[in-house]
Amino acid sequence: MQIRRMTENDLGIITHLEQLLFEDPWQRKSFEFELNRNRYSICLVLEDKGRIIGYAIVWKIYEEFHIANFAIHPDFQGQKLGTYFLEQLLQYAGNARYALLEVRESNLPARHLYKKFGFKTIMKRHYYYRNGETALVMQKIFEKKKTGT
Repeated sequence: MQIRRMTENDLGIITHLEQLLFEDPWQRKSFEFELNRNRYSICLVLEDKGRIIGYAIVWKIYEEFHIANFAIHPDFQGQKLGTYFLEQLLQYAGNARYALLEVRESNLPARHLYKKFGFKTIMKRHYYYRNGETALVMQKIFEKKKTGT
């Protein structure tokens, strides 16, 4: 199992998975923008024996670590891989003060995962999704690292 940077060659399978997983999937051009033009974006894949089983897009914008897209292949859900991937993903936060994400109010498995990592709902975005569903905005405050005196 390894986490690596996403490449253009990965976009075929990622856009296919995105269509399988999400009601409002990102289009290929959105992933291309994140890979090639968004200087704040970190695009990662979780891979096992050459097979992409997860992917994430995060934005590091000053003190914010924003998880814009996070997914695990449907064949691998329920096997603690989301927990593993999110744990590793948060290591990329560096000196960020907090992490932020939006999640469908109805996506109970994802909400449970985020809560396990200390994310708390801080607000709702009503009618956020195309079908009118509410998004929960969840935030995790990172503990300040103590320095020796």
